[in-house]
Amino acid sequence: MIIKRFLLLLFALYTLVLTGCSEGQFTIKDTWIAEAPPGVIAQAGYLTLDNDTSKPMTLVSVTSDAFEDIQIHRSAHDEATGLVTMIHEKKADIPSHKTLQFKPGSYHLMLIKPKSALKEGNQVAMNLTFADGTEYKITFAVRREKFTL
Repeated sequence: MIIKRFLLLLFALYTLVLTGCSEGQFTIKDTWIAEAPPGVIAQAGYLTLDNDTSKPMTLVSVTSDAFEDIQIHRSAHDEATGLVTMIHEKKADIPSHKTLQFKPGSYHLMLIKPKSALKEGNQVAMNLTFADGTEYKITFAVRREKFTL
């Protein structure tokens, strides 16, 4: 009886240890595109990359049939001059157990030359490719937003 209880307790502890060591997930959420007036040559896309895994992830490209080109950009504010500039980034790193948020005034997707005018409520399919070859097909919703930096 004592051995049986001991083995049951040992099994329970083993299960707890395995649960605590389980690998997390990589998730993509809060995907949206800022609605822009007709005729614009570029729009911005936003998303949140949540890396709850033990390995870093690196976003290296984004494609969509809805745009001629998509680039990863980062806004930078120069405190001395007050100017905000955009920097074209070749990639975006998401360290393990960290989150990278693409948001106004920070990282964003520069959506170049939309092939049609996008209105609030439209859905746009995009393909995100990471350095390890992993690809995610994600849908972005077009939203109307008021921005402040």
